[in-house]
Amino acid sequence: MQETDNEKMLQEIVQNTEMGKNTLDELMGLTHDQRLKDEMLRQKREYRRLNQQAHTALDAIGAEAKGQSAAARMSVSMGIRTRTMLDKSTRNLATMLAEGSGQGVMDCKRAETDYPQASPGAQKLNQELCDFQTQAEQTWREFL
Repeated sequence: MQETDNEKMLQEIVQNTEMGKNTLDELMGLTHDQRLKDEMLRQKREYRRLNQQAHTALDAIGAEAKGQSAAARMSVSMGIRTRTMLDKSTRNLATMLAEGSGQGVMDCKRAETDYPQASPGAQKLNQELCDFQTQAEQTWREFL
């Protein structure tokens, strides 16, 4: 069965939000900056909420969520380790998080363009994720 635009967009949202959650999980253990940690937790909760909504929407159309592949997770994890090996400063972590949020926004915009036939619900959720990541990018910049 061919995946619809709707399903494809929801899968993108699942992967995008998983990437955000997993990255925050990994970076959270590297900082002693309580303000940074608090913001990471706040954003992680929002990623989880959006991720659950995408899962629920996929369930509703009888589709199974395809999360991030093990290879993608491993690649992100290695990148994080490499970039934090010598520098675990708040500034470096915030820089990485701002870049990640920016990438997430681009992924949302691409999904919007690539899946024009997605349901209004999926488009709204994608827009919500995009708005959240746009705001997140600004928030991380305040830690620089």
